Amino acid sequence: MLLLSIGVVSLAATARGEYPDRPIQLIVPFGPGGGTDTYARALKQAIEDHELLPQPLVIVNVPGAGATIGSRRVKNAEPDGYTLLLLHEAIVTAKYSGQADYGSEAFEPIAGTGRIGLVIAVAEKSRYRSLPELLDDAKERPDRLVFAANIGAPVHFVGGMLEKHWPGARFRFTQSGGGEKRLHDLLGRHAAVSAFSLEEYLRYESAGIRAIAYCDEVRSPDAPEIPTTFEQGIPVQHINMQFWWAPKGTPQDRIDVFANALQRAMQNEDVIERMKSIHCEPVFIRGEAMQKEIAARQAAVSAVELRETQELPNVPLYVGIVTGLLGAVVCVQTLRESTSSARRIDWSAYCVRAAIAVIGVTILYAALLSAGIAGFTVATFCYVMQIGVILTRRQAKHLLPLAIVALAMSLGLSSVFTKFFSLVLP
Repeated sequence: MLLLSIGVVSLAATARGEYPDRPIQLIVPFGPGGGTDTYARALKQAIEDHELLPQPLVIVNVPGAGATIGSRRVKNAEPDGYTLLLLHEAIVTAKYSGQADYGSEAFEPIAGTGRIGLVIAVAEKSRYRSLPELLDDAKERPDRLVFAANIGAPVHFVGGMLEKHWPGARFRFTQSGGGEKRLHDLLGRHAAVSAFSLEEYLRYESAGIRAIAYCDEVRSPDAPEIPTTFEQGIPVQHINMQFWWAPKGTPQDRIDVFANALQRAMQNEDVIERMKSIHCEPVFIRGEAMQKEIAARQAAVSAVELRETQELPNVPLYVGIVTGLLGAVVCVQTLRESTSSARRIDWSAYCVRAAIAVIGVTILYAALLSAGIAGFTVATFCYVMQIGVILTRRQAKHLLPLAIVALAMSLGLSSVFTKFFSLVLP
């Protein structure tokens, strides 16, 4: 009876046009703890602390597929104002990259809040001191410089914009991931360059990266030492903004209720201080201003022609397969020699010792490459030689053939990976 009464009251409130009369679900299409999630929770806190909405705002993280899993859930939701989406420029780039067959036109725009710039960065020890130096090298050695990006996401498109404004420059775009993963790629020398939000860059700078450009016409007051793309002769601008969306067909009056709450939240002193702490300009736009902002971003993104990206080969796997085949051949030859020889071999003991030695050498090989202590060619030569010595039971007559095979493998694999796969090896 009580449930029936609550249902009747709810229906009556809905009939009177009161919104919201139950909690609003905000879909954040990224994992907990990320930049967008942190941003959403700051606004949620302000809305609830100051009772800007009569019902709670419930954040639901739906990560995956470049934010398209979460955005698709909102796209297909009932247009009643109770399922909303927070998604930045990725709502535009997903369509033009082919990750989704829809874009911003599939939603009702609510508002845009906050502006945060983008930084082009390299490792601290990189030889590139400016953006033109980097782009000149990308022009002289096309497809050799690795640009770490989340393929199809805004960072990927920014790299494409740099190429567009420096004819002949071609990066090797590789799938990396979020800001922390891109940082590790730079520090591990798996990539030559990447891009980060200003907040990410200032947080990661002490780890060992250096900015060579800020993607705007004027320098950021939070990092005035970073030269802009424009002053370096590359007119690429990228200032990200968080956009709030509702399913297509959501009544305008409900959109206005939520937009008004957002606007009041953005004027709150706590939110303004929070925005400053993450180097985000606390702006608010809606209506025609938001439509113009989205149109400008669509124009910039649609002008970039993304090339097909080629998946990088699994280097350790390929080296292991080739070495395994070589080992099989050596084992067969050794077995033939032992059967024709008067000397008997304790094969069980030999196999155990050989297996332990091979595992140890393989671990050392992987560690040397990961730490950058030895280059691929030298490390692979030594690895193949050592495996060969173990399998041939240190017989001197096999050393010269082993050296020839090891040299051919190390140089041959290096040539294949760099020339055919355009992979920058350590």
